[in-house]
Amino acid sequence: MAAILNLNNKDEALSYLNACHCFGRSPTNVDTVINAQEVSRIHAVVEWSNNQWLIRDLSNNGTWVNNQKLVKDNPHKLKVGDNIFFASGESHGFVIKDLMPPQNMLLPIAQPGEHVTESPIVLADGNLLPTEQNPEIALFYVPSKDQWYKEFLIDTDGSAYPVANSDLLFFNNQKWQLKLIPLTENTVLMAKAKLSVDQIKYRFNLSLDEENTELNVTTDNEKFCLANKAHHYLTLSLARHRDEDAKQGIDADNQGWRLPETLTKELGCDITLFNTHVCRAKQQFRDMFDGACDGDELIERKGKKIRFAGVFYRIYKGSELIVNRGQDKVSLTVLHG
Repeated sequence: MAAILNLNNKDEALSYLNACHCFGRSPTNVDTVINAQEVSRIHAVVEWSNNQWLIRDLSNNGTWVNNQKLVKDNPHKLKVGDNIFFASGESHGFVIKDLMPPQNMLLPIAQPGEHVTESPIVLADGNLLPTEQNPEIALFYVPSKDQWYKEFLIDTDGSAYPVANSDLLFFNNQKWQLKLIPLTENTVLMAKAKLSVDQIKYRFNLSLDEENTELNVTTDNEKFCLANKAHHYLTLSLARHRDEDAKQGIDADNQGWRLPETLTKELGCDITLFNTHVCRAKQQFRDMFDGACDGDELIERKGKKIRFAGVFYRIYKGSELIVNRGQDKVSLTVLHG
């Protein structure tokens, strides 16, 4: 993401630009405020367009790039190292330090009287923070809702909370601010048609020692073969509980619901690791179906309980079929163990 440094105070942290970033003296209408009377309320705009960063002067008193005064309303392409000045050729200046494309990021916020020591975090659609190995929160994007969510992995109920641009998060003893790029119209138009849970068929391939679990997933149009992952065993365990309830004649709406505390004892893990596996499973479903399914429709939460929402699923242990829900055959390779 593009970054600038204030030439009047080089001890300040870098400022990161929005995809459309306004400079001026109006605190309610611009992204970077320049508190000077000679600066217009909205003085200039820097924007990402056609894979490049451009600056346009919108002011009465002018904008300069490297001592060259810009023609008002004419876009000018920026380069790393360019010096930008507002209202004169030598005051209210910034230098371009980075011109990466716009990215969703977390920016570290300094505590009063301290300097920022952490680097910004570039966000994927699914993130375990501060690290995959020692996560405290999950931060993820759901395309069908055009919404970001945070989830505290220590919570037993696994609630996900909506977050928005400029919201603050706290983890790893550090405060962070979200800097999010708005979803474009083209991205919305390219979104896939939604998949319902009864359009998805699952086949779990479990090794005889139950140390390895592969998952194969099919829809009417696609087939996915997912390699051994720890979170597949979690999904399989949830599927087993749903099958147990189905055998007891419990209706479909009430099958499979279990408390996380019960499941963590069965799986021999703590609640943070359990929630981490749930987040990884949901994110893999979101990535696999490219936004056609949100993940939380396949692993559901209700109150403090959780369940596998699949309707058609089979579990093979070695070559033996041990669970069969649904009549359609799923002819995929069996994992032998």
